[in-house]
Amino acid sequence: MKFLHMRLCWALLAATLCALPCVRASNSLSAQAPAQAGASGAVLPRLPDGHPDLQGLWLKSAGGFQGLFIGSLDGTNFAAGGGRAGGAAGARGAGRGPAAPPRYQYTPEAEAERQDRLRRGYEDPEARCHLPGVPRALDQPGGLYPVQIIQDQKSVALLHEAMHDVRIIPADNSPHPRNYWAWDGDSRGRWDGDTLVVDVANFNGRTWLDMAGNFVDENEHVVERFSLVDRDTILYEATVTDPTVFVTPVQMRFTLKRVPPDQQILEYSCLEGERSLQHYTEEDGGRKRREK
Repeated sequence: MKFLHMRLCWALLAATLCALPCVRASNSLSAQAPAQAGASGAVLPRLPDGHPDLQGLWLKSAGGFQGLFIGSLDGTNFAAGGGRAGGAAGARGAGRGPAAPPRYQYTPEAEAERQDRLRRGYEDPEARCHLPGVPRALDQPGGLYPVQIIQDQKSVALLHEAMHDVRIIPADNSPHPRNYWAWDGDSRGRWDGDTLVVDVANFNGRTWLDMAGNFVDENEHVVERFSLVDRDTILYEATVTDPTVFVTPVQMRFTLKRVPPDQQILEYSCLEGERSLQHYTEEDGGRKRREK
């Protein structure tokens, strides 16, 4: 119940925009470069090396738990291609309005496994406070819990409130390490113009993509794109491939909105090994709990 309580508390905090001490991402560089217009025509903040400055506290702008509890930060429901993000998204060929949900096309064997996981929702690793993985960390917990981005000329760090999750992304396009596997995999970034492109591999195959039984295995590979649309909007795109699970790649696309500067990351008390009761079913979850 503590897990659900934390989510509800944060929803109420964000909804009322209550005054909290300001904790902003520190810029490790001494000065910023002059702001320059990006591909969308918006003037973007930049670091001295000329790359867009992604630093700040961000929250998924539509969907997820945020959509269930509080909508978006200013009472509307922004999504990629709609609202203030429409200009840049349109420039990339997308229409206006909410982004379409991901389409999962499974192999026959994987589809049978997914159907069985619908019955075994209590096995979702996030229900036990394990790391959500990529791209789930920005998709589902990201709709309720914010992520702090800290950046310099060599790397970009994502500090998630949820699950104490930290990703440090070298921005030098260096190769992935060998003989390494993790919940979040291994992230290697590079700049494609004004877009940060992150290649993520070396997954341990234990993460789920959501609470609806969608999943990946150790062959998961993700390519993420972070595009600063304007000072307060990041367009996030992810392509998930997994040849032993999906027939075609899974595409995800949504926006992150800047959290007001009087907000901060809060302590997250869900510790690995705890259990989130809302993941359990009355029939199967209750029986599993009694057996243990």
